[in-house]
Amino acid sequence: MSGKLSRRDFIKRSAVGVIAGGAMLSTINIEAFTKSSAAKAVFRKSGDDVIVKLSDNAALTKVGGNVKVNDELMLIRRSETEFLAVRTICSHKGCDVEIEADKFVCPCHGSEYTLDGKVTQGPAKDNLKTFETIFDSDKGTVTIKTEAKTKE
Repeated sequence: MSGKLSRRDFIKRSAVGVIAGGAMLSTINIEAFTKSSAAKAVFRKSGDDVIVKLSDNAALTKVGGNVKVNDELMLIRRSETEFLAVRTICSHKGCDVEIEADKFVCPCHGSEYTLDGKVTQGPAKDNLKTFETIFDSDKGTVTIKTEAKTKE
């Protein structure tokens, strides 16, 4: 027999390779690759407000910690008593910005914002929307005022 591979054998081996490769790929957790670096918040709604209990959100127990409240809202602990809620949708073309060290970066067109939501690099011209927060140290909660009234 020569070193040539028949067409039939090639197809059989290729099919086995595709099946084995598919089986391996099915075990990969795709969500882990696409997951944001921010933890998902545990919270409850009260009308338009979002109430985040610190004891249920370990990332917020330290200054600089943050949690993703939903697909468009992140809560950041700025100090022992100050929190900031930021809409994480780029004001340029609506992409979801990502937190990188001490800034937000838009992966679509490169706009950058401070953690306060202020644009520092375009093409975006407008700041990210921020929302009023109320910290209740006695209850250990942060209330995010998400109604239409926002801070710029």
